[in-house]
Amino acid sequence: MKDKFLEAIKVFKERTEKECYKVDYVIKDADILEDKMGGKPYLPIGEKYPVSKSGVPMGLLLQVNLKNIKLEGYPNEGILEIFVDSEFGWPLEYEIKVFKEGLEYQKEFPKIDYSNFPFEKTFAITYTKDVCHMPLSDYRFSDLFVEVVNEVCGLELENVFDCDDAFDFDWYELVANNIKNHPITIGGYADFTQNDPRDGELEGADECLFKLDSASDYKNFCVGDSGIIFVLISMGNIVNGHLDKAVVDWDCC
Repeated sequence: MKDKFLEAIKVFKERTEKECYKVDYVIKDADILEDKMGGKPYLPIGEKYPVSKSGVPMGLLLQVNLKNIKLEGYPNEGILEIFVDSEFGWPLEYEIKVFKEGLEYQKEFPKIDYSNFPFEKTFAITYTKDVCHMPLSDYRFSDLFVEVVNEVCGLELENVFDCDDAFDFDWYELVANNIKNHPITIGGYADFTQNDPRDGELEGADECLFKLDSASDYKNFCVGDSGIIFVLISMGNIVNGHLDKAVVDWDCC
């Protein structure tokens, strides 16, 4: 039965495989125009620096030139910037901007206290196109995975919890160890340490614009207690270029 289960995992991966960009980073005082996490943003002259409701300057979570992102439906021009409250409270305050490239930009910015931010350094980023698979924390995982297991293994499980009785091995760990799920991505799947918020108030925001799982690098990142920050959006808003309609949120253990 274990061989059949491994076959089911393979089928599940084929059905949920999704293109994304795996993000790599180096600590660097990145130039204003560089793609990065943290640091000084590309802010055209005349634009106000984002601040929280209490007037505190926000920190730059991500800056990426969209001309380098080749994912289905994504706009291919403009510089995407995601700012979040530097005090990093919950619910999280944030602003998402997309500016035209090539504009004259500001070079002086307010001083920001990064002591409560997910990271205190600036990271120049590079990204490589890859694939990922639906993680176990996705609200769609249970129904889809049970459907595949029943199909491949000839069972009639009603939900994913029935796997505990159906198999005499750690099926959960086997799935987790066989799917590809990068800790920092552009595109791809969101991941969660607790409940998937899309199974409720964020229904329809099934795309993940950006994800950072801080458990992957305790030394440099801290989202609460080994948490994940995720940027959720609908495909309709991506296709229509409304990236500012995304929702930025985070959870932790």
